[in-house]
Amino acid sequence: MFTLDDLLIATGGNLVSKGNEIFKEASIDTRTIGENDLFFALKGSKKDGHEFVDEALIKASGAVVSKNEGMDFKNKTVVIVEDTLKSLQNLAGYLRKKFKGKIVAVVGSNGKTTTKELIASFLSKKYKILKTEGNFNNNIGVPLCISRIENNTEIMVLELGTNRPGDIKELCDIVYPDYALITNIGYEHIEGFGSIQGVREGELEILPYVKTVFANGDDKFLMDGLKGYSGQILTFGLSKECDFRAENINFYNDHIEFDFYSDIAAFPVKTPLVGIYNIYNLTGAIAVATFLGISKCSIKQVAESFTSVKMRGEIIKINGVEIFFDAYNANPSSMKVALQELIRRKKGRRTVAVLGDMLELGEFTDLAHEEVGKWVNEMGIDIFIGVGKFIKNALRYVNGYVFNDPIQAAEFLKKELKGSEIILIKGSRAMKLEKILEILKEGR
Repeated sequence: MFTLDDLLIATGGNLVSKGNEIFKEASIDTRTIGENDLFFALKGSKKDGHEFVDEALIKASGAVVSKNEGMDFKNKTVVIVEDTLKSLQNLAGYLRKKFKGKIVAVVGSNGKTTTKELIASFLSKKYKILKTEGNFNNNIGVPLCISRIENNTEIMVLELGTNRPGDIKELCDIVYPDYALITNIGYEHIEGFGSIQGVREGELEILPYVKTVFANGDDKFLMDGLKGYSGQILTFGLSKECDFRAENINFYNDHIEFDFYSDIAAFPVKTPLVGIYNIYNLTGAIAVATFLGISKCSIKQVAESFTSVKMRGEIIKINGVEIFFDAYNANPSSMKVALQELIRRKKGRRTVAVLGDMLELGEFTDLAHEEVGKWVNEMGIDIFIGVGKFIKNALRYVNGYVFNDPIQAAEFLKKELKGSEIILIKGSRAMKLEKILEILKEGR
């Protein structure tokens, strides 16, 4: 929530029409905009938001634009600025400066969204929380989130994403977080960073802005990057050296149990989440929660009821077949741990890996997909099905079938299934592997 005065002070814009003076939030999408929202007409690579201003002024309380030729203001608030995106960011920065609570920022190569959701769920047991929705973690999504701040908001939990050097710094110049949690450093967006060292440097752009960092203590590459950091480092993981750690881990068909240990608190945890990677996500989130005063009872309650974020590690059962569906994103690091989880869940069943292209890997693309083929072969996965043009490189090391689109792959998969397999479906979001799941569900 923000006022017209907030907007004008933050942006220096020119008020050309005055209507509503209090807005629930900023919006860039007329399909979901509310009557008390303020529309920012952003210019994208394919469409210009100014094409939708008339619709926005019918549905919402006003608009921020960079041009108003022939516009009917409809007695709504309209402010003209030079750059609508910069104005959205400036508004968010202004609201953040007024905010008296704390901000937890989540960065890292894998597990950000699940970890962010866990932290927000834990903290909501005691505090009024505002969090980034889904993975809207860029220089548009984060400012939109901050625009929703309310007078009683106590803590913001923000996921910060990066594709290239400078992204995290740009977001931190808006957010100025108090605490950072770094999930891990892996082979993500190599096309933008050029190397794994570049990825680490990009994620660690957050360090000058925070005094306390929660870091994956088992990620030695990450920890090496933190050696020059002068603030407080609190580690989480599985090793005895970690400040917050999971021990005595037991995997079951439908849940995981482990003991959480720290100097602050120690207690057993049960969760329906799957995979060793989610033990890290949980332990990191619990570290933040205990540090900020959440009771063990509240933590245990949330952990036991928390379900997988959509398209991230979901377990879906269809006609006797178990599907491990993790198709929101993919890079070599997350692909390997997903394959390991597939094998862990095998239990005498045939294993099927349906893997799509991993994108934004630049010059490492061919080599990374060859590595996937090696892993599939070494792990003894029974059936390999690829989707895309890059995953064909895996065939140099493993026998299998590769299709151009997910629909072809799904039709082939349906013919191969006997009804008791365990299937991993994973790839980059652009591969649309959810279509395979849809087709399998249709065959019920």
